[in-house]
Amino acid sequence: MKNKYIVLFAAPVGTSKTPIAHFLSSKLSIPVHSNDAIRSEVAEDLLFFDQKEYEKRRDKRLEEIFKKGNPFILDASIDREWDDNYKKLINESNYKIFIISIDLSKEFIVKLFKTKDYTAFDKLDGWIKDHEEFLEKYKNLVNFHITDENFKDRLKLSAEKLQEWIRI
Repeated sequence: MKNKYIVLFAAPVGTSKTPIAHFLSSKLSIPVHSNDAIRSEVAEDLLFFDQKEYEKRRDKRLEEIFKKGNPFILDASIDREWDDNYKKLINESNYKIFIISIDLSKEFIVKLFKTKDYTAFDKLDGWIKDHEEFLEKYKNLVNFHITDENFKDRLKLSAEKLQEWIRI
């Protein structure tokens, strides 16, 4: 049984990372580390967003979490920062990783964006490209794929796959 692990997401923006993270957290009593919450905190504290301050706080908190050695869920996408940030932190911590990849078609993501009133359609192609490039290099690291076909069952399936993996 694994007890020092991190649940990660590889996915474009707006594809259900947060709902999955919180579902897994409530189902398995694993804390969630949210990069979006830190992003909001920085903007609220400074009354503007400062990328360097955000990265400093994010990295400090992740290091503190890793030092504790407890499992946790990272509610963020590793696609854009795996090589430059997350890979090194995780390797140094000796954590096992469980990666959920959310591999949705652009058409499906557009429907999700419209449902949630997201407006960043101009960035979507770049986010999808980042995700595809991550998968090209690191598909072998992914433990579970969410697709258009199994999206409606993503919460239940993610919990089942994670529980199976923890037991191994």
